[in-house]
Order: sequence, then structure tokens, then C-alpha cells
Amino acid sequence: MNIPNSITVFRILLTIPIFVLISLSNWTWALVLFAVASFTDYIDGLIARRLNLITNTGKVLDQIADKVLISSVMIALIPFGYIPAWLVALIISRDNVVSAFRILASSKGKVVQANIWGKIKTVTQIILVTFVLISQVFVFDAKFLTIFLVHICAVFTVVSGAVYVVQNKRFLGG
Repeated sequence: MNIPNSITVFRILLTIPIFVLISLSNWTWALVLFAVASFTDYIDGLIARRLNLITNTGKVLDQIADKVLISSVMIALIPFGYIPAWLVALIISRDNVVSAFRILASSKGKVVQANIWGKIKTVTQIILVTFVLISQVFVFDAKFLTIFLVHICAVFTVVSGAVYVVQNKRFLGG
């Protein structure tokens, strides 16, 4: 396993302590580890591109890591009322549709990379979670901005899913 893929696996593993820390309301450490995990999302790709270590495994693993991290952390935030369950359901539904397209593409020997809309979606989700965690660490009322960010995430989740389906509908054919 190359260095970028190892970093991506590390991001997946960080999900467990982040989930536990949120469940225990340990906001400071949850924020620190979430920031580290989010940074690895940037750094693994940078290293892969700079050192020419891009692999199909890495492309798929990176997308899985994003989904595991974001979904798990958002699920952990639902009981506190910071993230609505409908948003998490929307994100997971979109990710399932996209994953179905990836499986179809894979069955035809193709690997479909993330597009810019998916990257924007991921960034908005990271911003939302980071903002929620910061608001808990520094104890300030962030209800209005959180609601705004929730809706921004929802819009980019739907748009990125729709663009992905349109761009990859060729894999639906026999």
C-alpha cells in the first residue's frame, strides 16, 4: 500500500474515535481529530499527484473514506440536534446512488472519478461539521448559520448526485 492510500486508511480509522468523542460530548478533541481527518483528505490527493502515486484503488478508497467520515460524524451529531436526520438520509441516499453507478462502471472495467460537484459537496459537508464542532467548543449559538449550512449541503448533495447520474448514465445500458 502506497503512502497516499495509507493516509486515506488513516482517515477511515480516525472516524471511530471522532464518533466516540462526539457521543461523549468531548467537542474539543472531536474537532481536533475531525480537522486532522479533513486535512488528510487534501494531503493524500496532493501526495498522490506530486509523487505520481495515483491508483484506481486510491481513487475508490478516497471516496469511501469521505463517505465513512462524513456520514459517521453527522450520524453522531443527530441526537444532539445539530444535524437533521433528513440531511444524513439525503447524503447517504445520494452516496448509495453514486456507489451503484461506480459498481456498474467497475463491472465494465471503468473507474469513475469524483467530479467537481462531488468535491464541492464534500467541502460543504466538512464546513458544516467543522462549524458545528467549533460552535460547541467555543459555546456560541450558531442556529441560524447552521440551518443555512445544512441547506447549502442539501443543495450540493442533490446537484452533485444529479450531475453524477447525468454524466454516467451510459453505465445503465446493457
